[in-house]
Amino acid sequence: MSRKRRKQGGIYDRLQTQYRIVFINDESLEEVATFRLTIRKLYVLFSTLFVVIVGLTICVLLLTPLKYYIPGYGSNKTHMQVIRLKENVDSLSDLVSAQQNYEANIRKVINGSYNGKSDTTKLSDKVITKEANKVIFPVEKK
Repeated sequence: MSRKRRKQGGIYDRLQTQYRIVFINDESLEEVATFRLTIRKLYVLFSTLFVVIVGLTICVLLLTPLKYYIPGYGSNKTHMQVIRLKENVDSLSDLVSAQQNYEANIRKVINGSYNGKSDTTKLSDKVITKEANKVIFPVEKK
């Protein structure tokens, strides 16, 4: 137990040990600045600087237009464009599937393998020529 107390006391003592940093001018050997620091003070200083720098970086990114350069972060305008494009793709895929069903039915009719209800109404020649003439010659209004 005495060893643990010594180690804990040793760490605490090392954190409280005073160090002096002196800046001296090389040409005149004059002291420019002197600082008395401990390891604990350095730890607090660097931790505070780190938190401040991270906070400033986050503020700059979120409060300026730089946020649009972050991958995955877009404007409301681009989000609405993506929604419109998805709707267009959905409608086009529905249209393509309907076209494919139509083509498959036409192939079945051509091959003779169509099993649906067949239209066997016979048209007379008079009705056919009358309808054809309506298309060719416009009907006169009286």
